[in-house]
Amino acid sequence: MSVLHGKGVWAYRKKELDRAIQIAPQMGATHIIYKVGQGSTYYPGMAQVARKITAADLIPFAWMWLLLDDPQGEAQVVVWAFQDGFQGFVFDTESAQCRNRFEQAAQLGQYLRVAGLDLNKLYNCSFPNISHHRDLPYDQMNEFCKGGLMPMSYGTFFAPGSSVPPDQQAQRVIDEWTYGHYEYWCRRWGYRPPLHPVLAPYHDEHGHVRMSPEEFQVWLDRLAAHHPTFFSVFTAAVINDDLLPLLRACSLVEVPTPVSIGMQVEVVSPEVGFLNVRATPSTEQPPITRVNDGAMLQALEPEEDVRAKVSQEGQWLHVRTPDDVEGYVAAWYLRLPEEAVEAGVQVEVVSPEVGFLNVRPTPSTAQPPIAQVDDGVVLEALEPEEDVQAKVGQEGRWLRVRTPEGIEGYVAAWYLRPYEEAPVGEPIPHLVVHSAAGLNVRRGPGLGLPPIWHVVDRTVLEVLEDPTKVGDKVGKDRWLKVRTPSLHEGYVNGLYVRAKRPADKRKPVEDAALPYGECAWIFGIHGATADGTGDFRHLFEGKNKTGWVLFTQTVGTDPDHGSGHDVTMWSGSGYGVIIRLNHDYEPSGTLPVRAKYADFARACARYVQNSQGCHIWIIGNEQNNVREHPGGAEHPVEHITPEMYAEAFNLARRRIKEVQPEAIVVPGAVDPYNTYPWRLLGNRRNRPLEYFKEMLSHIDDLDGIALHTYTHWMDVGLITRKTVFTHEFLQPGTPKEHYYDFQAYRPFAEAIPEKWRDRPIYITETNHWLALEHQPRNREEEKKVGWVNKDKGWVQAAYAEIHRWNSTPHAQQIHCLLLYRWTGDEWAIEHLGEIHKDFKKALDHDYRWRR
Repeated sequence: MSVLHGKGVWAYRKKELDRAIQIAPQMGATHIIYKVGQGSTYYPGMAQVARKITAADLIPFAWMWLLLDDPQGEAQVVVWAFQDGFQGFVFDTESAQCRNRFEQAAQLGQYLRVAGLDLNKLYNCSFPNISHHRDLPYDQMNEFCKGGLMPMSYGTFFAPGSSVPPDQQAQRVIDEWTYGHYEYWCRRWGYRPPLHPVLAPYHDEHGHVRMSPEEFQVWLDRLAAHHPTFFSVFTAAVINDDLLPLLRACSLVEVPTPVSIGMQVEVVSPEVGFLNVRATPSTEQPPITRVNDGAMLQALEPEEDVRAKVSQEGQWLHVRTPDDVEGYVAAWYLRLPEEAVEAGVQVEVVSPEVGFLNVRPTPSTAQPPIAQVDDGVVLEALEPEEDVQAKVGQEGRWLRVRTPEGIEGYVAAWYLRPYEEAPVGEPIPHLVVHSAAGLNVRRGPGLGLPPIWHVVDRTVLEVLEDPTKVGDKVGKDRWLKVRTPSLHEGYVNGLYVRAKRPADKRKPVEDAALPYGECAWIFGIHGATADGTGDFRHLFEGKNKTGWVLFTQTVGTDPDHGSGHDVTMWSGSGYGVIIRLNHDYEPSGTLPVRAKYADFARACARYVQNSQGCHIWIIGNEQNNVREHPGGAEHPVEHITPEMYAEAFNLARRRIKEVQPEAIVVPGAVDPYNTYPWRLLGNRRNRPLEYFKEMLSHIDDLDGIALHTYTHWMDVGLITRKTVFTHEFLQPGTPKEHYYDFQAYRPFAEAIPEKWRDRPIYITETNHWLALEHQPRNREEEKKVGWVNKDKGWVQAAYAEIHRWNSTPHAQQIHCLLLYRWTGDEWAIEHLGEIHKDFKKALDHDYRWRR
């Protein structure tokens, strides 16, 4: 990687460009950094700007104000800038809109990689005091801004007339923040991105109060003491002429000539997390140091010896660590870092007897698998095509691959065969998203139209055009009309999709083949406690099927409680049984305060240990709803953020698995409509779908997904109607919204990451919220909660809709839809005979989930 060298001057208006070109020779500038866009908007006439800068014998760099609200569109801005002749690109990542948009920043990087850009020409410009701005995506931007960091070392951190002397101002911004925070975070990151500070010789936000030459010289001296290879100044319009000689005189350090080093090897020790370095090639002497899993070591032996030893049991290799410690390491915990090979050759797993294939960290069985892939899964080969062809199907050969989840490793090539796309003209009814950053669905064919929806990687899309002509577009820069699982219709770019293979051959599950406590049919009812629900099994009499029941239980935080229930009355008679474990009910909190999470986890495990007849457990309920937070809505003590809920769930699942290894442990369902403000966090509000996604991103593992979905009053049409929110906060008509009535379940199910798409979905609450047959007309009607005791077909329509989802090719299966609820509150249906009739009519259908 070439290191940036020279001096730059920033500009963002046409008049500034002329001044930048004029003053560049006087200040010794080599680069002009010009603003080319705002978010996903690329300004016209940028090719002429790049040519004008180049004609002045200067290097044109582009910069944009980053928003991260449309990562794919913002990536396109970068592509256009390079196409127009700019030789570098700087992201100005300081906007409040970029805060906490870590996933979007990672998506931006994925799109830039797919575009094939040179990441060494990308730079991240943001605040110098990194520790004070950890809500900005520094870490994610570093992953693709390989050119380095451009910290804004501005004079504006000290207001005009500040009592702090200029030398102390410069010391704070340059020494303590720009370089001090950088050194600290380099140690935390484990790598050192290049550093290219940006100075600003003024103190007010508008550049009116500017530094004198004497004051600015103090800042330049502070900067020069750190020996930069490149720095720049913002902006041309506020650089007074009397500063130009100072900038020209400020010396730079020459870029050192790279020194050739030996081969590098990578540590592969995921189970322990480290590898011992020893003074001699044996275990006789104690370690002299250790290196982390994934560390890169410099081999101190000839290349042919290194290649012969790496990954081989019993071999030792002489190495130097990143800390310059020399010693010997076990070579069977090493691998050679492979050169990047463009993915393109695909192979298919052929392992029908076992049903899966192990993915290993090294090309041998010396180490345990890091993942498994199912029979029939398509993998990306990460080796040259001729090597792939030579290895596939050959006993004893290993192939480096990438799984659909993005895991890279080695598989036994004798369990592979070449993957062949459908021949041209063969129908392709379904596509699968092939982009780790997800994919925008647009209103029409072309990047110029805004996205109407966004789907995650490996989402299956239904083709809405001639399936026989789809094969000519897949993998190419052409547009395809599709429908998402959440019923959003629009266009996607063929570069980011593949044909979905093989066809979905799953069949309705046979109930007799399931373990006690699970059921093949999707019908069921939400109960109260296990000993306070009453028996509704008479509703199933004469229907030749069973269903599901859910009980709720408070467990508190005492790990020595004696509570537990025997529910074999239900599971033993063929019913699926789910028990939801709550810390308590409103206002005490579905979870306790964070300090008690560990005790709550042990209390959950104790209840599981003391119970019989159930192995499906849900942890908490509607944790995004402030009413379920400790203290309740009126007097909250602590709010349950997505990260905090995931922490509690991870603890509880781990403890439950210790006492019931076969347990299915499920996160609590998110309230799909609640956006009430969180008083203790500045009245912050949360979009339910975003809470759900963020919660899942922090969960280590899970065994199922729980969802809730409703209509707001009794209207059969609301089951299938795609009603949307009208509240501005939920941004109707954008990828941030989701449906307002029963269809709300679809965007949540669609958002489940691919790694958990084989897990069961349980919709554990459904009803119509208000005891009305029309939209409420006034405040009094808004209070009329409960069921309308009429057999209008609402229940039948609800189950038909879930069956329709389950019957859709490749859909993740919903195992139950539970009516809320049999007894215990305003929605109790125990005595509502007309609802019973509706439910019994639904039972006439053979609605089973598939596998």
